[in-house]
Amino acid sequence: MKLFLKPIAALLLVSACGTTTPNQAALVKQAKTMSVYSLWNQQQYTQSALTLAVVEAELAARGQTKTTTSYLGNRSRSSVEKRRYSRTSAGNNTMNCSDFANAAQAQRFFLASGGPASDPNDLDRDGDGMACEWGTYIRKIARSNARAARRYTPRRYSNGTCYTGPRGGTYTITASGRKNYGGC
Repeated sequence: MKLFLKPIAALLLVSACGTTTPNQAALVKQAKTMSVYSLWNQQQYTQSALTLAVVEAELAARGQTKTTTSYLGNRSRSSVEKRRYSRTSAGNNTMNCSDFANAAQAQRFFLASGGPASDPNDLDRDGDGMACEWGTYIRKIARSNARAARRYTPRRYSNGTCYTGPRGGTYTITASGRKNYGGC
């Protein structure tokens, strides 16, 4: 338990500096060293928008899109395509979206180089704080997970709650906690 608390504490300490801009490159570097479990914990409970962005980009770069209790975008998808930052072309574009293997790597680079407040490489032209197609990726994951959550919601009956399993079968839960497939 103590092993994951140190990276979380360090990440919170770096992101807690409200008035001063934290060293974002260090924040991205710290996220790269954290375990997947610690990253998901941060994704669910952090209050910092910057920490949330860094953690979600790191999770996606590792191929992690959901857990049993959370998914990428469940807290950040509302800012997709909403202009939050003014953008002017810096003119020194050393990187383009095509230089990255995927949107997660582009977002991670964008955050390490000063994003979302500044965009020296012109990766976030719409000013929503998400580089390249990162916002589209987040929205797609969030939409598919929200649909899956609706699919397995319990239905109420007069004799109790009837659940629908992953293969379509229905069941109720007995007082002892077992599934009763003939109860619906």
